[in-house]
Amino acid sequence: MSNILSFNMENYYYKILLLSLALIFSLAFTNIALSKQETYSVFAKLPILGEIEVQNIRTELSIKEDNIKYSYYVNPTKVVDFFDDKISSGYITGKLVNNSIQTNEYYFKSEKKDFQRLIQFEYLSGIINNITIEPVYDISKITKVSNKMIHESIDPVTMFYVLTNYNLIKGCNRTIKVYDGKRRYNLILSNPIESDSRYSCTLTHQKISGYKPEKIRENKKYISELNFKLGNDLSYEFNEVSLRVDNTDLIIRKNN
Repeated sequence: MSNILSFNMENYYYKILLLSLALIFSLAFTNIALSKQETYSVFAKLPILGEIEVQNIRTELSIKEDNIKYSYYVNPTKVVDFFDDKISSGYITGKLVNNSIQTNEYYFKSEKKDFQRLIQFEYLSGIINNITIEPVYDISKITKVSNKMIHESIDPVTMFYVLTNYNLIKGCNRTIKVYDGKRRYNLILSNPIESDSRYSCTLTHQKISGYKPEKIRENKKYISELNFKLGNDLSYEFNEVSLRVDNTDLIIRKNN
């Protein structure tokens, strides 16, 4: 009897030990944050000269449970003197909800010699709520961006995160509404094309408000492509996108 009792007690403590270890490992892995860094090169497309590398972008994505932080740092190459030589950095925080991102905060800082600008958005239930811009932009000569336009928008970093994630744009059937603290514009995705190793969308850049009145009346749209390629794990990953910023064609290309 004592041997049986001793065996049962040992078996009981062994099970307790296994359960304890399982709980410890479960808690440990639950709290592990996944982290991923990416780098991109930005090229200005110029007449005669062709593509000139003007900026480098570094991003870091951290995911812990459903919480996300996406940080970025933009540094000029200073290859050409005329291009924007500001250094900018910032981040967004938010949650991953139903295969989409719900941003909580956007922070942006740009620096150039003796000048610095800070922009911060606080979101409420995924809607831009509080806005801080220091120093404020001179908006006396541009069209007004209404509160409704702002509330239906996302910030530029959330936009970049969405554009570079195939699972968030597949089907090429959505309009990304963006507000950067001054301008309000749409990026309209359409016309998906899939081949053996490539996936692309037509990207239409439409000015909405925050531009000079004549630019809004002109209603000129910039049409480009958003491209993905098949990665080593046989899933599509971002390759490059072409955008227009201040009348300059920019190509953002992911580095291998």
